[in-house]
Amino acid sequence: MNMTHEEQTLHVVKCPPEYSACTGCGSCEMLCGMLHEGMVGPGYARIFMRQGPTHRQIYHVYTCQQCADAPCYEACPLKDKAMKKDDSGLVYIDEEACIGCGKCEKACKYTPSRIRLTKSSDRKKRKARKCDLCKGRPEGPACVQFCPAKCLELNDKPLPWEREGVSLASESDTPISVPGDFMENEQYLQSSDAEQSSRR
Repeated sequence: MNMTHEEQTLHVVKCPPEYSACTGCGSCEMLCGMLHEGMVGPGYARIFMRQGPTHRQIYHVYTCQQCADAPCYEACPLKDKAMKKDDSGLVYIDEEACIGCGKCEKACKYTPSRIRLTKSSDRKKRKARKCDLCKGRPEGPACVQFCPAKCLELNDKPLPWEREGVSLASESDTPISVPGDFMENEQYLQSSDAEQSSRR
């Protein structure tokens, strides 16, 4: 899914591989889990990775893109209590008020959903989690600050690869998308693999 800057507010973007490639180290996930939950493990982080085709060594990084129309916010039955929006347009979850109904997760326009639902037999422990840009942290998102490969950035200023004039490969050259769609290209990768296989 491609979105214009007008359709998104401040959010984390993944650098194109021509500038810096994600190594799949998992530092972003671990830092996020530790900062927000005090522990590391599946489901604790608001940012997550998935590995693409092994032979290409591509890692996809997923996190909330802070859509301007915020379908997750509109879908929440406890809007402004559990799912909140501040003056800057940042949408975030108050987990104390969240009832874990999952409507925000289903409303997310991205695949996979950028909202993660913690499931539990105890209904009180069911919570939705999404990136809040480390709200209240003076240094900003920890994932951006401490990424060893420096492949994560905020879109609040000219991005490094734009300032340095890095030439990005076209989609016909590489199955990796540029920052605007934040690596949202799994279908393209699959179709590209199938096309290449048919040529052999």
